[in-house]
Amino acid sequence: MFEGGMMQNLVKLFFLTMLMVLGAAQASTLSNTLSKIDRSLATFDPLGKYIRKPVEKAIPRLKFRGFVRQWSDMLLEKNGTIGSVNQDYRFLQLQNLFELQTSYYVAPGIDVNAVSHIMYDGVYDWQNSDGLSADRSDRTNELYNTSERILREFYVSYRKPSFDLKIGKQQVAWGKMDGQFIDIVNGMDRRESVQLESEDYEWRRLPTWMANATVYLGKTTVQMLYIIDFEHDRGAAPGSPWASPLSVASKNITVGTSRPDADTFRDHQYGLRIDRSAGALTYGFAYMYAWDKNPVERIVGTALSGSETVLQVHNRHERLHHFGATADYATTLQNMPWVGNVPAVFRIEALYTNGVRFTDADKRTAALSGTLTDGTVKRDTVRAAAAVELALPSRTTFIFQGSWYQTLNYKEGLGYGFGGGISDEWSFIPLIHASRPFAFSKDRLKLEVTAFPLINGSDTGWGGLKTKVRLRYKFSQFLNGEFRYTGYDTGGANDYYGQYNQYDNFGWELNYEF
Repeated sequence: MFEGGMMQNLVKLFFLTMLMVLGAAQASTLSNTLSKIDRSLATFDPLGKYIRKPVEKAIPRLKFRGFVRQWSDMLLEKNGTIGSVNQDYRFLQLQNLFELQTSYYVAPGIDVNAVSHIMYDGVYDWQNSDGLSADRSDRTNELYNTSERILREFYVSYRKPSFDLKIGKQQVAWGKMDGQFIDIVNGMDRRESVQLESEDYEWRRLPTWMANATVYLGKTTVQMLYIIDFEHDRGAAPGSPWASPLSVASKNITVGTSRPDADTFRDHQYGLRIDRSAGALTYGFAYMYAWDKNPVERIVGTALSGSETVLQVHNRHERLHHFGATADYATTLQNMPWVGNVPAVFRIEALYTNGVRFTDADKRTAALSGTLTDGTVKRDTVRAAAAVELALPSRTTFIFQGSWYQTLNYKEGLGYGFGGGISDEWSFIPLIHASRPFAFSKDRLKLEVTAFPLINGSDTGWGGLKTKVRLRYKFSQFLNGEFRYTGYDTGGANDYYGQYNQYDNFGWELNYEF
């Protein structure tokens, strides 16, 4: 029996050894395969290798680069009718964007620059949905098919050591914060609604025709803007994936919309920004005489619709005076508990806006009774943000940003107005962000977590919580991708985030830069 038991143990040992050898061989084969794939991806640059380099060699004065990006977001579940929305679809985005940036050297200091976009969103074609119809009223919701959208930027730049001048169609990014505080120059395409974040602003701003001059005076820079064109904000259109469930068809009769005219001198916009550096501190002030990017309904009369009296309204953009301030301070916090010395950056942005026009529910009710009123009031608003960014050990980044929006001299029944509280007197969003790369991936794999809680006052209270979790991987200097989860939790059905309680989604992105 001893010999039989010994023989069985030897047989088991032999097979275990063979399995380990085969496993090691398979692991080695898998490792070699992954290494080959990694090396292939490291040099994957077909547009750069076969198009960009030959063209730049043939035309030495021409430089160009760009990217191809595919990003998708998929609802975790379909929910049918939500408020006024028929959510009979699964995908929120199936967007494909191609950007081409070109620069042509004309003479010392003079270049001609252009940025072109081609975008296609497959949500309208790639899923069978009765609730998605925005492409029928405006094709640009699905496909950039107009020169306005395809030719994103086009300007001539003239550079000298003490002076820059750009003339043409362009975007100007004044702010650095998530939420747009002094970033007021360009309108915004907000088709993704609450899903839109600061990293999307670069290709969601709506460039306009302007003259943009900057003078460098030692440690002081002075920027002057003369804006001929006007671009209004675009929200999530009815029949689009992010259409608000709170939107309802109005019974009022709209008798037109007045927008600023590029051919009319008095409709042009002006901006001035002054920045100064003082060691680790930089600070600046800005002023802009601009148009509200969103029109306000002004009552022009009443009419009978059947047996019901309804309002006749005219949509009109209003002039606004913006006064802004910004500051950045970089330092190192010494001997912090548990973490030692911590590099830190503190940022502040604030904007005071004079003369914002709001719709007034009381005046609109009075108008239905025959009172002569345009149904609006003017209020001043303040929006501001303060943030701290910490570089913690293990290459961990932590950011806290407190965002504040307030309508001064608030009264019940006011509608939405630029810079004011979100459906209330004030709103507070304490953004929290943390990110960390993983050493085992040579810092190519990174985890990011961001939370956006919303608190309104003095009546609404808690407005919901948005959270985003990202897992990003950098395959090479040309190719990167990510998986992400975005959740909208708690809050009431009428709240800014709460209305999207059933829009939790999972997404992915693949980006190739050449």
